[in-house]
Amino acid sequence: MKMEVFKDMTQQEYKKNRIYALSGSIGGIFFMAGDCLLYCKAGLSNSTVEPLWAEMSEQRFIISAVLGFIGMSLMLPACISFYRMIAATCPKAIQILTNFAFIGVASTGYLHFTLGTLSPVSYKAVLDSGGSAELAEKICLHWAGVLEPVNIVLICCLCIIYIVHFYVTVSGRSGLKRIICLVGILGAFAVGMIWKLVFGDSAAGGAWGAFESFGEALTYFTAYLYWRKKCIGSEITK
Repeated sequence: MKMEVFKDMTQQEYKKNRIYALSGSIGGIFFMAGDCLLYCKAGLSNSTVEPLWAEMSEQRFIISAVLGFIGMSLMLPACISFYRMIAATCPKAIQILTNFAFIGVASTGYLHFTLGTLSPVSYKAVLDSGGSAELAEKICLHWAGVLEPVNIVLICCLCIIYIVHFYVTVSGRSGLKRIICLVGILGAFAVGMIWKLVFGDSAAGGAWGAFESFGEALTYFTAYLYWRKKCIGSEITK
């Protein structure tokens, strides 16, 4: 899409893009809730295989996966809104780079399932079937080894949206204040570290794992602010 397309965009279209962007922030909240179900238990180490999974209800992991797929469905229209912001403000090369972010966004539900749900459910399934903890651990490590290359590629694609977000804000092309670059993954990381220091290894401390999803929510909120500003600007010029 070329920048000229957006010169004649109606106020209604600005509002539609704003709603799309806001849906991504809401999707991030769903992911955060799912992450809390995975990590909010005192003593969890967030390692590849966690013996404390045996003490946790399987329903927590299943509901977490469902929340992840709901979050993904809300992020897809937000990614379109984000891309339109990039198409209206950035060179062609950045637009092409943003296309790869679609791969990451479209796979977030899958990633949430494989990274946070598959191993715990497999671990509990082996134990409930009469298998040993050692066998359960071997199966989880096998899953991790098989899926790791795919997960790494998809996570790299997902991270592109943070890189593009940093560029469009720091360069001033978004028309928003440059401090907005701290929104997204950088801001989420900072808040997450503070959270971890405050709550430590308590059950509440496990919520620090949700701050990556918080970063995604804030990234789409930047697109919301951009379209909101465009919408207000179009009203003023009438």
